Amino acid sequence: MVVVQLEEGLKAYRCPETGGHYIPAVAYMRWLSGLPARTPQLPAAADPALTLEPPSESPAYCCPETGTLMIRYKVGHGFKFSIDRSITGGIWLDQGEWESLRSRNFHDEIHLMFTTPWQREALREEVSASRRTRLEERIGSELLGHLDSLKSTLENHPHRDEIIAYLIHS
Repeated sequence: MVVVQLEEGLKAYRCPETGGHYIPAVAYMRWLSGLPARTPQLPAAADPALTLEPPSESPAYCCPETGTLMIRYKVGHGFKFSIDRSITGGIWLDQGEWESLRSRNFHDEIHLMFTTPWQREALREEVSASRRTRLEERIGSELLGHLDSLKSTLENHPHRDEIIAYLIHS
């Protein structure tokens, strides 16, 4: 492992073979506490080419500090990859993941990704996307597009409940 600076004041270790980074928990929290303010999150890129795809076979990583297996956590929020955490709190990011998180200002929220509320939301997003994919396969993308448009129209409509009742009972 080679010592690198991911950001000014943030020391990490880069694997010369994979290009991944290991960030010790103490280094991350020290860097985070020195930031003037957290940056606002940016939305997911419209261009799918800019989104990092998870590796087809994702290995289990061992912590460089303890040799124990690291636990994988979903990032969610439009990111398709997961990150790994050691029992020490250290973080493993595969090649390009730091840059991807940084591009949308999530690099200063990594510590939150290991929390129950964050993981619950990431799972909810994944389930929702899976349901949408299954629905699109069953009814087609054209009809799903119409439904999305109708859903958007009804979102704040003053007679939303009446309209939904009409659709269900007509």
